[in-house]
Amino acid sequence: MHMKRRNWSVAALVTLLALTPAADPAAQIWKKILPDKDKNESAKNDANAEEVIKQLRADIGYLASDQLEGRRTGTKGEALAGMFIEKRMAAIGLVPYGASYRRPFKFEWGKELTPEIRLTIGGKYVSVPEDAFPVGFSGAGTDENYVLPESKEANSPWLIALYETQQDAENPHYDWEKNAFDRARKAIERGATSVLFYDNFGSKYAPVYTKRTDYESLGVPVLVLGKKVYDQYVKDMKVMQPVYMNIAFKKEFRTGTNIVGYINNNATYTAVIGAHYDHLGYGEDGNSRSVDGVKSIHNGADDNASGVAAMLAVATKLKQSSYKKYNYLFIAFSAEELGLLGSKAFVKEKDFQKQKAAYMLNMDMVGRLGPDRKLTVGGVGTSPVWNSVMAAVPSTLKISRDSSGVGPSDHSSFYNDSIPVLFFFTGTHTDYHKPTDDAQKINYSGTKDVVNYVYSIIGGMEKQPAPLFSTTKNSSMGSRTAFKVTLGIMPDYSYQEIGVRVDGVIDDKPAAKAGLKQGDIILQLGDKKINGMQTYMEALGTFKPGDKADVKVKRGPTVQEFKLVF
Repeated sequence: MHMKRRNWSVAALVTLLALTPAADPAAQIWKKILPDKDKNESAKNDANAEEVIKQLRADIGYLASDQLEGRRTGTKGEALAGMFIEKRMAAIGLVPYGASYRRPFKFEWGKELTPEIRLTIGGKYVSVPEDAFPVGFSGAGTDENYVLPESKEANSPWLIALYETQQDAENPHYDWEKNAFDRARKAIERGATSVLFYDNFGSKYAPVYTKRTDYESLGVPVLVLGKKVYDQYVKDMKVMQPVYMNIAFKKEFRTGTNIVGYINNNATYTAVIGAHYDHLGYGEDGNSRSVDGVKSIHNGADDNASGVAAMLAVATKLKQSSYKKYNYLFIAFSAEELGLLGSKAFVKEKDFQKQKAAYMLNMDMVGRLGPDRKLTVGGVGTSPVWNSVMAAVPSTLKISRDSSGVGPSDHSSFYNDSIPVLFFFTGTHTDYHKPTDDAQKINYSGTKDVVNYVYSIIGGMEKQPAPLFSTTKNSSMGSRTAFKVTLGIMPDYSYQEIGVRVDGVIDDKPAAKAGLKQGDIILQLGDKKINGMQTYMEALGTFKPGDKADVKVKRGPTVQEFKLVF
């Protein structure tokens, strides 16, 4: 499940924790909790229960093995996972969707340093990025001047301590990036032409160079100097020293690969069943919740080897069934953890746009069914048919319904394309986005029950015409903010240029009423220019219900202005 590094990890994760009790991490918990009588009754209801569970164990066991090194998008581990899924689809009897099961897509991912980058202090070269590096929100450019830690004059570089106290340096939870962003922005507002943060304590948790950030560019060079550079050049600096920097970037692109199998029943409409197969690797993209500072494989057994295995189990059942009302597309999405990029790319493909999509079912984190047997089903409000179909499906699961089609997983991409969706989720837990999300903690019997429930929903849809699409209100599963107003858009978190690109517009909200559309790039809200998400949220926080504001957006080659009422 996708975690927006800051917003999702704090706000939405708290909400999800409230939805479902944390699963006990003990590997044998389910043997203790579920009495043999319940297991036997479940087996009677599903003649192939043991066979299904055996295959779930095999699929999750491989996908969540150390061999795949966390299935980070674009890595060898993800490629191995993709090959495995492709072979499983072929063995089940799914055919390629087009010429191949594989549907690669390219996406922009952060900024890469160029050979032109230079940094000298006191006339001596500093190695970049080994001993010093530009932060993710650094701008490009050249600055040549004199520096002194005590000097904070306009039109000059500023030297600032990265940590204000020893306690900050020793705190694994210290958000150095937010602190540095806020202080750098204030320094620039006061006239700093560049900002050099120095590690004056030699923190065990000292930051390292990364190519991507959640923060917008500040437009001038902003660097971190490591402890070695601090000791050599800054610690005993008593007089002004010359500094020269040339910071240059180029866009970095990565490639993800969706794996797509097809059951072609020559039907008019096509149903989509999906689950993302990528995960966090070693946590290199900054989306790990581990705080011990140790580089560890994040196997992602529940997130989302469980969803992929469940999807393959549903595919097996459908291939053996008599259900012919719809064609069925099975998609293992790549780059979900990076912002739903695989599903966003897929819905834009010409082949899919030509297809008449009936509905989309998404399974994400379905491997930790708790003792209360609670399964959250999101998207119930995206079509009038869902409630009646779900009511007709008998199940021993305790179904918790959420109406919204918007959420932190791939179904959102289809909802934004006006396709009815359902999202299946057994709940978060203390291993979420940590190296401890391992295969031995999966409730395989519970996952089998989720498979049966999803399959029953598909069976129920055999008796229904293609469902009508309905827009929904914001989800209770989404992130919560302290804002008094909402604009009513879904931002595109993968967008790296100036402004905020609109990924979706929610009906009956200010943006929709004003005329904003998907693909618009918000450049100004009220009197505040929007450089990225940070300034967008700051601008939004200044309004209250009833306020009016002008919003400038770039639509295609033109800049247009709309009038909003909050």
